[in-house]
Amino acid sequence: MNHVLLVDDDVNFRRSLTIQLEFEGFNIVGCDSCKEAFSILERSTPANYPDVIITDIRMPNMTGDRFVLQLQDNYPSIPIIVISAFDPPDCVNRFPFIRKPFKIYEMVQAINHVRESETLG
Repeated sequence: MNHVLLVDDDVNFRRSLTIQLEFEGFNIVGCDSCKEAFSILERSTPANYPDVIITDIRMPNMTGDRFVLQLQDNYPSIPIIVISAFDPPDCVNRFPFIRKPFKIYEMVQAINHVRESETLG
C-alpha cells in the first residue's frame, strides 16, 4: 500500500506532505482539486487505483465532504483519510481524520492503520 492520491488545494502543504511521504517510501500523486482527482480515477483501472486517498475537507468548487461521499459511492474499495484544520462534518466521521497541522508519523500511522484494516476486512 504505497500508492497515495493526495488531494489538497494548498500547493505548499501538498508539496511538503508529498516530500515527507516520499521519504517514507510512498508514491504520491498530488491533485489540487476534486475534479482533478476524479479525472485521475476515471482514467485508472481497478488494478492501478491508489491504495489510499488523503483529502482535505475545505476546497473550492466541491466541498471535501461531498467529495468523500462521492468517492465512497464510486470507488468504495479505496480507503480514505480526511485531513483538515477544522472539525470534519458528521457525514465523514466514519473515516480516519487527522487535524492539520500534524506530524508525519501521525500520517504514516493512519496509512498503516488503513492498510491493516483493509487486510483484516
